[in-house]
Amino acid sequence: MLIEQLRQLKVAVWGYGLEGQATCAYLQLRCPELAVTVLCPAAEATAVPAEYKCITDAVNAELLDQFDVVIKSPGISPYQAAVTNTRCQIISSSALWFSNEKSAEVIAITGTKGKSTAAAMLASALQALGKRVVLAGNIGLPLIQCLDEYDYVVLETSSYQAQDGAIKADVAVLLNLYTEHLDWHGSESQYHADKWQLLRQAKKLVVLNQADSNTAAILSDQPLTAKLTYFASQQGFYVLDGVLMYQDKALLSQYGWQLKGVHNLNNAAAICTVVSALGLDIKVAINAIKQFKGLPHRLETVGVINGISFINDSIASTPHATLAALSTVNTATTILLVGGYDRGVDWSWWVQAIADSPPKAIICSGQNGEKIQQLILNQQIKTQCIRHTHLAQAVQAALELATAGDCVMLSPGAPSFDAFDNYQQRGQKFIQWIS
Repeated sequence: MLIEQLRQLKVAVWGYGLEGQATCAYLQLRCPELAVTVLCPAAEATAVPAEYKCITDAVNAELLDQFDVVIKSPGISPYQAAVTNTRCQIISSSALWFSNEKSAEVIAITGTKGKSTAAAMLASALQALGKRVVLAGNIGLPLIQCLDEYDYVVLETSSYQAQDGAIKADVAVLLNLYTEHLDWHGSESQYHADKWQLLRQAKKLVVLNQADSNTAAILSDQPLTAKLTYFASQQGFYVLDGVLMYQDKALLSQYGWQLKGVHNLNNAAAICTVVSALGLDIKVAINAIKQFKGLPHRLETVGVINGISFINDSIASTPHATLAALSTVNTATTILLVGGYDRGVDWSWWVQAIADSPPKAIICSGQNGEKIQQLILNQQIKTQCIRHTHLAQAVQAALELATAGDCVMLSPGAPSFDAFDNYQQRGQKFIQWIS
């Protein structure tokens, strides 16, 4: 939607988190005469400036119908009755940006896990190549704030942001596809379909993981119109025995850089595939990737106390992410903290996957902690498995169990919303509790 079209309409911004605040600031910049109403919970209303009318009532179709256009924050599900029953036009701030502001090449990266690290890694590589780059999305600037001149916008894209098809990237990257956010999307198939929207809208190139079975299955049913290229393919960049390869050439071993885990080498393979497709110098990119230090709360070693190592992997919100984290440590000396908000994700396969080499101890907590513990006990996994209601209690139990040479790892495999504002707060509390 063009900005000019909004000037004579009744407009509301739904949600006043970072995205909502950025959207209001953008409208004030581009349409200073526009009277904007903010729809948000009372907890967010305290941050709303006095110049905006603010409504904190529960949002339903009747309320939305009072407006011509509602700009919805990504975290608000479009599958609720208020959205499906309203007559007003609901758009995203991404739709505004692509219609009014896009001038740079947009590289959008999504995936069930790894998208934040991969997006930051690509931005770092492009900067090393002398490009003007902005990192946008959940870990960077809100896209609607990207108003300067850039060569590339690297957009970390969630399924929430991809769902409406407004992101029309030049290059779209799908790292992997598992099961996540069932409470928001309603089903695994809908989650996959909403992710796929990003690829359907890509203008020039789609980069896919050839080793991902879910991606292959959807592609066979829903072909894409953009040109396709693959990583995790022996014709290109892939990982072999802990080494990043290009065809038959070794580029980087898992011991030759700052990050942990084969899954991060797979992220690097995806990034190298993008750099190569752009026709840029892959040697410079590889050197930048070697120096890349990763992001907070992602397999972050936060200290060694009395000979015990502590790893903060609070970002891990799926069992797949937790399994990947376990591959980076000696499980026999690792005390694992799991559990959090219950999105209805199946943990039974994870329990089977750790059966042959389980952690020294598993401490479950949070909303789904009892469910995870019961699965472990039912499978008779040879490990100590205990449960506490709250993560703080679980951390204290880990401190009591751990001895010199052990590792205490927070890798919850579940979102934080049952007890924390976000994964960052959960990780910060973990660091505070071990100090």
